[in-house]
Amino acid sequence: MPAPNRFAVATLALGFVLGSCAARKDDVPKAGIKQYTMHGQVAGLDAEQHVANIKHDEIPGFMGAMTMGYLVKDPAEFGKLTVGETFNATVYVQGDDLWVGNIRKEAVKP
Repeated sequence: MPAPNRFAVATLALGFVLGSCAARKDDVPKAGIKQYTMHGQVAGLDAEQHVANIKHDEIPGFMGAMTMGYLVKDPAEFGKLTVGETFNATVYVQGDDLWVGNIRKEAVKP
């Protein structure tokens, strides 16, 4: 039986080392989640998409006051919302994704 070719063995070993070091997309840790406090009013709801159209005040450090749709990932959180009511919440941002959670209805003033 012939002796293994040293070049072939070295190439194969290098391939294993490099292959085990290469990061796959699912192995890369996700960027940290940033959080911002929001105060807003529900302008509309899309129950099918779990998107709340929210008219909000300035979100310090993130964006100016505007009305836009926000994903509400948690169905229980989405269920807390009613068109016309005001609330406080947290806007979560992870890369290009953003969503609203930690929804707290504002107390009705007498």
